[in-house]
Amino acid sequence: MDNIHSGDALWQLHPGLLHGTQRQNLQHGKGRQGCLQPLIAPEKEKCKNCQRGLQIVPQQQSERECPLYHADMDKGKSCGMCHNGAKAFALSGCTSCHKVRQITYNVKETGPTTFSHSAHLKTMQCSSCHNTIFKPGPNKRVNMAEMEKGKSCGACHDGKKSFALSKCTRCHPVKDRSYKIAGAGNVEFSHAFHLEAYGCKDCHAHLYSHRGHKKAVTMAEMEKGKSCGACHDSKTAFTVKENCDRCHKV
Repeated sequence: MDNIHSGDALWQLHPGLLHGTQRQNLQHGKGRQGCLQPLIAPEKEKCKNCQRGLQIVPQQQSERECPLYHADMDKGKSCGMCHNGAKAFALSGCTSCHKVRQITYNVKETGPTTFSHSAHLKTMQCSSCHNTIFKPGPNKRVNMAEMEKGKSCGACHDGKKSFALSKCTRCHPVKDRSYKIAGAGNVEFSHAFHLEAYGCKDCHAHLYSHRGHKKAVTMAEMEKGKSCGACHDSKTAFTVKENCDRCHKV
């Protein structure tokens, strides 16, 4: 503990490991959400300028006794003594100290969806989402119906603040689908081509589930309005009763 009280201590905050020139020498400390805990810094680290006025928290102290939060720093304590926007960058510059990363969500229906902190931070601040919309660390999964009511991503993606949730492909990957048809030539379905004129909701999920249409549909069923026949009826699009080579490779 002597080296900690002498000032040779760095800290970890829940949103991510503090980083900088000293990052590679840090050791993880155990801390509660939003609470600073000491991390041992290199021996050469000089802390004389920061020793006065800093409140050191021994690692063995209980979480309940941890006194330092960002709210305390905003009042000039700890890092906030200098990081006030005048002496050094303000505390609101979160990514100057905390690492951010891309988050990938495995969505069964549509495939992996990636959230980029870097892309959002070009036009927003961390405080735009944390802690009003998302808490630090893992959050409860939210479905699209909840987002459409303003939850999670839907708080901004409402068509006004940012692109609407109906712009599915902005977040969810799509790919072409291949169907092997015995005796009639294979069929290549292009999502990209159809999305030039239609939205995902035009087909999903009343015609096809988000996980794909597993049951084969016959041409006779299509002629009655099933599957592709819902649109390919000679009114909305060319009819499935003719134009076979428009879909089947011959």
